[in-house]
Amino acid sequence: MRWLKDRINAYVQRTVANALAHATPKPEPKAFEPALDILVNKYGYGRTLELKLPVAVDGKPVPWYTYPALEYFEQLDARGLRIFEFGCGHSSLFWANKGAKVTAVEHDPAWFEKMLHRSSRLEKLILREGVTEYAGAISEIGGEFDVIIIDGVWRNQCARAALPHLSAGGCIVLDNSDWYTDVAEFFRGEGFLQVDFSGFGPINIYCWTTSLLVRSNSILNGRLNHPRPVGGIEACRGSNW
Repeated sequence: MRWLKDRINAYVQRTVANALAHATPKPEPKAFEPALDILVNKYGYGRTLELKLPVAVDGKPVPWYTYPALEYFEQLDARGLRIFEFGCGHSSLFWANKGAKVTAVEHDPAWFEKMLHRSSRLEKLILREGVTEYAGAISEIGGEFDVIIIDGVWRNQCARAALPHLSAGGCIVLDNSDWYTDVAEFFRGEGFLQVDFSGFGPINIYCWTTSLLVRSNSILNGRLNHPRPVGGIEACRGSNW
């Protein structure tokens, strides 16, 4: 792990030094070490680069969302939530491990077979290779879902197929919303509030956005704990609060 941290550290220092070439005064390279430690070691970014899989620092599967989104969902009590996911993966395992009832659809037969061996905690994992069958899988399962995750292929079709199956207080998770602006715009047009979580995430060397789309009566109300940011500092109420 040390070699990986050294490589990332060198890359960050080169990038920052180039961006701040004309800054006065110039910060010392060691000034970046605490931030680097949070990203590489506390978030587990170093391990994701090593394994090429979205995992936490302890190796447990996490969704391939941005770290700000992951922090938000980590504090959520997901027990009993009915979740449908377009595109199975580590996110499916993450939600199931948090006690949610997860059904997922996948379009890639090879990836489906790999996930099938790890899906014992899922309610159901299905393979649908065509666009109509894939987007229509949520209707095939039937009923309403508290959370619908759109993180696979054919996202425009999935968005429209999802809406009739979202519970009254349900919410949508749309990953890569900075790319799929038309999908995000569709939900906003249907009266959803878009909450964006932008930043770094597992594996990737660039930032992106994971969005939560909610109605005012979201089922998440009352299920969230107080935020505890990774690498944050402790604070308490005082006379000058």
